[in-house]
Amino acid sequence: MNSRKTSFSALALFVLSAPLSAETFNLVTGVDNTLAPGTPRVIFPDPGPSVAPGTFADGDRLTGTSDVGPPVAYAGTGTPFFDPNQFGSLSFTFRRGSVAAGPNVILPIMGIDFLGGPLLDLDGNDANGSRSLIPVDGGSVVTLPGTSSLIDLTPNFASNTITLESADMTGTSEGANGFGPEIAVTVNVLAGTSTNGTPGAPINGSIDSRTGSLTAFTGTGSLQGVFRIENLGYELWQDSAIAGSPTSPFPGTLQYLGQFQGWLVTRNPDGAFPVLTGQGLGTTTWPAVDLSQIGNTFNAAHGAPTATISAGTATDDFTVAGNGGLPLSDNSGDLGAYLDNVVIVALDPNATSFVYLESAGFGINNSFDPVFSDSTGYDLVIVAGSDCIVTPGGSGDDDGDGIADDCQAGPAAVPAASTCSIIAMVIVMLVVAGRRIGKNVSTA
Repeated sequence: MNSRKTSFSALALFVLSAPLSAETFNLVTGVDNTLAPGTPRVIFPDPGPSVAPGTFADGDRLTGTSDVGPPVAYAGTGTPFFDPNQFGSLSFTFRRGSVAAGPNVILPIMGIDFLGGPLLDLDGNDANGSRSLIPVDGGSVVTLPGTSSLIDLTPNFASNTITLESADMTGTSEGANGFGPEIAVTVNVLAGTSTNGTPGAPINGSIDSRTGSLTAFTGTGSLQGVFRIENLGYELWQDSAIAGSPTSPFPGTLQYLGQFQGWLVTRNPDGAFPVLTGQGLGTTTWPAVDLSQIGNTFNAAHGAPTATISAGTATDDFTVAGNGGLPLSDNSGDLGAYLDNVVIVALDPNATSFVYLESAGFGINNSFDPVFSDSTGYDLVIVAGSDCIVTPGGSGDDDGDGIADDCQAGPAAVPAASTCSIIAMVIVMLVVAGRRIGKNVSTA
């Protein structure tokens, strides 16, 4: 009986001390729908056995600037599930590759996935009570009603850290010649994520730390609620809706790795976002290319052979100038002005905070695709808003943790639970546990 009492006390302590879940940030959309993120620019292979320039419509890697790209046309066969950039994404994956365009001729190619929109179920059945990130032969893509592409983050203002807990993002692209619509839609999740979307552990912990620094930034001295994010390690897995990928029955066809840098911005106590223009936020990381991992070997997803990162192919060096897009030119390259004039305007009116994350990274290709190699050419931009994070100690934050007291989030894609509902849940769990223990005692 004493052991049963101890078990009950341990259960109560566990429930009451369990950490709250991460805050959900929904990817921002609705800007420059169906357009590429930048005007086309000509890229030459280097050293290249012959001149065969490719066209990259990536520009400054940002949506909503004056560097607006042309319409993105679907390149595959049949009818796509979604038009390329149908949702007007502010978030992207970029990958640089090369393909043989003839004898001794190399053609540079840029692959862009526009991130945002509802979450996907790849088994084609939204009525079976389960979700799958693995497509099936003869299946189709269905969306999950009421969902949005998201990342989950835990900012810790006391320890000056921020943790990346999970990611679940839909991607649309132009597809590829000769392929059906399945290749033009992707799921994008953190490494280790299971087939039903449950987050998992890193497989390349030296890079995929999922924890970075979070430092208050006052700009010229007057800013509140602005925090610099640095060294936030990640590994993102990207998979198309094509059945029978080389890593099936698990995610992980393409692996994007690197370190995010960027910003967390919250509303001021007066309810307005701070004006960031001219506050010294700097510019974007582009056209930087991450050269630090060339020659290093990493784990590939789900038993695929390990991969060594190269500078590109033998005939196309991905470290040359222009590989990483163009510098931000609007407002003299002031990222603060971009956040003021584009991101904040596009946010959900209920959003109380947002994150801007960027990374010049590297990646691994586990497919039979001949274009994209294990190289330096895998970059990311993520822009997402939350209605939960507030200025620490500000309005609605009586305990000073930087999270609105009535908005402690639950699991990804599940509505946030209020403080009262959490307490009620704890009480119910304890009562149920007590009844079970009492019943066990009476029958012992």
